[in-house]
Amino acid sequence: MPYLVIAIIFIIILSVIFSSFMPKIKTKKAYDELLSYLKQTDLNYSIEKIKNDIFDAKLNINSTHYYIKFLNIPAYSEIQINNKTTWELKYGAKDQPGKAQPHKRYLSELSSFLGTDFGKNINKIIIVFPKPKKIVKYINESEIIFVNSKTDLYGSRILTKDNFGLFKK
Repeated sequence: MPYLVIAIIFIIILSVIFSSFMPKIKTKKAYDELLSYLKQTDLNYSIEKIKNDIFDAKLNINSTHYYIKFLNIPAYSEIQINNKTTWELKYGAKDQPGKAQPHKRYLSELSSFLGTDFGKNINKIIIVFPKPKKIVKYINESEIIFVNSKTDLYGSRILTKDNFGLFKK
């Protein structure tokens, strides 16, 4: 009996450690992928990691300034943009076509980044990883559009590692 209790406590401790460190590891991997992409290009850039709650990195490319927020989401998830600061994540259906996403939550970690006005010379970029199944933006109650890297999302853009080419413009 005491071995069972020790095993359960050990499993709980491991799951807490795993769940707290995995998002940080995935964010660092996404940052490293962006950095390796920038090194392969001939762009004149400077990048700096920022330690605050609003954004994660500051990037300057040829006198264009970007504030970057990294967003770690579950695989095969969908992002629904309702308005400027209300974004919704739907997940849990895996890769089954036609199945509705059973779980959803609001992306409250983005609301301060999206709601902050950094000025006219600052571009806001959200880098999502892994790539979501689809990203949609509600225009009104009955009209939606599918979002890509060139779609303006109330002054910000959303990227995945597949379309870092937006920085070359």
